[in-house]
Amino acid sequence: MGIVRKQSIASSIYIYLGFAVGAFNVLYLFPTYLTPQEFGLTRVLIDVSILLAMFCTLGSCPAVLKFYPFYKSYLPDNKNDLPSITLTATIVGCIIFIFGAVYFKDFVLRKFGEKSPLFNDYYFLLYPLTISYAFWYLFEASSWSIKKTVLPNFLKEVGFRIITTILVVLYIIKLISFEQFAILFSLMYIVPVTILLYSLIKEKYLTITFSISSVTKRLWKQMALFSFFVFSGQALNVIARTSDTIILASQSKNGLADAAVFTVVTYLVTLMDVPMRGMTGIASSVIAYAWKDKDIAKIKEMYQKTALNLIIVGMGIFGVLTLNMYNLTQHFGTAYSTLPSLLLILGIAKLIDLATGMNAQILLSSKYWKIDFITSMIFVILSVPLNVFLIKRYGLIGSAYANLIAVFIYNVTRLIVIWKLFKLQPYNNKNLFAIIIAVVCFFMVYFIPSLNNIYADAILKTIIFMPLYIFLILKLKVSEDFNQLLISFIEKIKFRLR
Repeated sequence: MGIVRKQSIASSIYIYLGFAVGAFNVLYLFPTYLTPQEFGLTRVLIDVSILLAMFCTLGSCPAVLKFYPFYKSYLPDNKNDLPSITLTATIVGCIIFIFGAVYFKDFVLRKFGEKSPLFNDYYFLLYPLTISYAFWYLFEASSWSIKKTVLPNFLKEVGFRIITTILVVLYIIKLISFEQFAILFSLMYIVPVTILLYSLIKEKYLTITFSISSVTKRLWKQMALFSFFVFSGQALNVIARTSDTIILASQSKNGLADAAVFTVVTYLVTLMDVPMRGMTGIASSVIAYAWKDKDIAKIKEMYQKTALNLIIVGMGIFGVLTLNMYNLTQHFGTAYSTLPSLLLILGIAKLIDLATGMNAQILLSSKYWKIDFITSMIFVILSVPLNVFLIKRYGLIGSAYANLIAVFIYNVTRLIVIWKLFKLQPYNNKNLFAIIIAVVCFFMVYFIPSLNNIYADAILKTIIFMPLYIFLILKLKVSEDFNQLLISFIEKIKFRLR
């Protein structure tokens, strides 16, 4: 876990820094200076472009993560044709997207026209957003494959958000109009993508060769089949995870305004997801090498330690959010009156997702990778119809319940499959111990009388809950990694003081 802990900690620091910038954007700048429809437009554009960009890669990203260890082991760098193959596939995918977006334009505009007419006015922005994000997907996966996860995480979590902040500020001080803001917003991925491209060239990963290597000749059928199924599974997963805001924009009563409210709650819940995002890149590479070496013990260690660490951090953040959910409602106003219910439901769904650890990475890197496609299909079959039905019937709350139901079935299915196939499961008594500690700390703070000032009350509850929770986790030695992290942190402070 050394390299995983080191890079995931560094990545998590950058991710939380990015969340601080993002919180300023999503929780203050956007709601204050943009109308709900304009705010909702930015979210829907991002979600639609993320979905379309996944299709543009044509399965390149999972192929890089799965097969790069073989190319690295059996070929010199200048003969490695995997970068050329995946880059070509992504370029072809982007060309297909352009023709498809033009062909289906009228159909899409009809679907959004009634509830979200502003989306129709800025439909053209999907082109630069989608194409630039497609190349981001590819270069990010390439960086993960060579165990360089810190820079892409910094660019993705901090870089994108700082650019967004700058654009909003330019709009606020009237240097640009909203139309100019929207256009620049659609181009914001170009700078981070260029930086990551330069990094890959510098690391001598992105070598262009026009000859077919012996590894490709031997593995191309496996690669094509793997890419098709995993790409399809990941695309289905993205459909399920982005469908809520897209369906809200096209089907809910308030259209883009409802999408804006859902975005705020989703952003708060996503704070719990930071450790997962910090670990995924380096863990994917380590697990891929472990499968190659048939090191089941390493995979088991990764599975159990990541699940434990994710639930520890997730429970801590969820505790802070739930203790302050009514303060948050008063801060945002009556337009966000559904925030406590949404936060509770989506928070539980996120805890379920975190508690299952690296199940996706274990399946994807194994010989049973087709199961990822099957389970992702189940997720979409559940999620999309549930969202449509429950949003029409219950509005915003319906989308939260749809998410909870789909996430629960999806993750439990993967847990059962991994146990049946590999006799691996991510839990021991420490997982339950961490949950009990979080619940006890929550109720100890919950019954403290509230202060009249919502901001002072939020600060008080947070500074009581988090130190108490962290102290008990460390004192009772729930997680070896957390204890080592604390020791390392203290040693660094002592060194700097000296």
